[in-house]
Amino acid sequence: MGNMQTLPGEAQARRRLLPAAAILVLALAASSLTPDGTSWALFGAAAGSSAVLLGLARFVPWQRLVASAALVLPVGCDAVIGLLRQAQGGSTSGYAPLAVLPVVWVGLTLRRRDVAAITACTAALFSVPIVLIGPPLYPSGSWRGVVLWTVVAAVVGTGANRVIAAYRRQADLAAARAGELDALVATQTAIATSRFDLDAVLATVVDEAQQLTGADAAVVELPDGDDLVYRAVCGTASSHLDLRVARQGSLSGLSLDPRSVILCGDSETDPRVDREACRLVGARSMVVVPLLHDGEAAGVLKVSSHEPDAFEERHAQLLAALGALIAAALVRADLIHRLADQAVTDELTGLVNRRGWYSRLGEALTRAARFEQPVSVVLLDLDGFKAVNDRRGHAAGDRLLRTVSAAWSGVLRANDVLGRVGGDEFAVLLEGADSEAAEEVVARLEAALPAGQQASAGIATWNGSEDASVLLSRADTRMYGRKRTRRLAPR
Repeated sequence: MGNMQTLPGEAQARRRLLPAAAILVLALAASSLTPDGTSWALFGAAAGSSAVLLGLARFVPWQRLVASAALVLPVGCDAVIGLLRQAQGGSTSGYAPLAVLPVVWVGLTLRRRDVAAITACTAALFSVPIVLIGPPLYPSGSWRGVVLWTVVAAVVGTGANRVIAAYRRQADLAAARAGELDALVATQTAIATSRFDLDAVLATVVDEAQQLTGADAAVVELPDGDDLVYRAVCGTASSHLDLRVARQGSLSGLSLDPRSVILCGDSETDPRVDREACRLVGARSMVVVPLLHDGEAAGVLKVSSHEPDAFEERHAQLLAALGALIAAALVRADLIHRLADQAVTDELTGLVNRRGWYSRLGEALTRAARFEQPVSVVLLDLDGFKAVNDRRGHAAGDRLLRTVSAAWSGVLRANDVLGRVGGDEFAVLLEGADSEAAEEVVARLEAALPAGQQASAGIATWNGSEDASVLLSRADTRMYGRKRTRRLAPR
């Protein structure tokens, strides 16, 4: 129980109670310095009023009231000071300096108009007794003191209010900067720990950039010749994936040439922008950041809003701080992507290698089982390839493999997968093709061979349940059967 947090209402009460108690206790205690001649009836009234004020300070739910309601307490303190001043001899009591304390309290905690109100109360504290009671306790010559104390109250209250306002602005600015720093670190962490896939990194970049700046949209544009292509989009730009924008004459292209961050307040009046493209994607204002790695442009990050002047210099600074990290992440993802491609690509022919082709076969059989579609495979072996290597050298053999690969790639469908699975062995994955369609494919492949070159082919169509290795074994058996038949055939 001892570790319970203070409730907001209790905190509000303490904020009111402590200064009120300090002023009132000081005012009451001052009466003990010159007790002779004190009107104890007025002193009792002041003490009773003080108790009421302290009760209000403690138990009123200030958090539910408007801020100016808190004026009740300092005004009440002024009233208590007025009673004590009257109880101890009026203008000669020496209580005048205490009247400044409620003004300081209001200046430190409330608004400027509240300072004006408490200053008016201070003026009333000194002027009303002169008018209503008069000499000898409050001689007419005291008006000069009324003016002086009113001016002092106004100066002190306004000064305290300005000081605390400046402090609060600085505190708010520091809190905002801390929040931005936290958001920046979170964004950097999200990008740095995203999956090593280029598309995944790009998606993380645009999502985080949009959240960091509060933009309507975020885009990553990557260079492609003379154009910049929208490779990742989010927000209101989501429907513009793969949009091409001419590098020349666009704000994104301009940011890459001097390699600087550009802030555009209104695309309708900024002569640097491609206005037609901006209207198409709804980019009225934007921040464009070049993504540079080792001095080279890896792309452009752009956030935009459909409202003019939606971004400030701090947004540009935030994105600029991210620029190098984003570029490095893109380069890293692209490198890993290329390494992954190399892991499943035959270096000589550029075709899918054995590992990649077998992976594609497994995926194809899974889809075929789900959608009940036919799948056929063709294994091919170049006849007489060893003789080519032996008589004309390995360079000639490599040229033949590249020539055959290019010729066969040209006669296959876009979704057919041609792979090099051995030295002179190739495989074709035909999704949606039965045995008859596979025979037609083999005829096209044989017709595409260079003059004088032959290849032995073996076809197998999946029976709907067999393992991939069994399917390939059947195709392999037929391929070598065809090769033996050709060797035994009379020439």
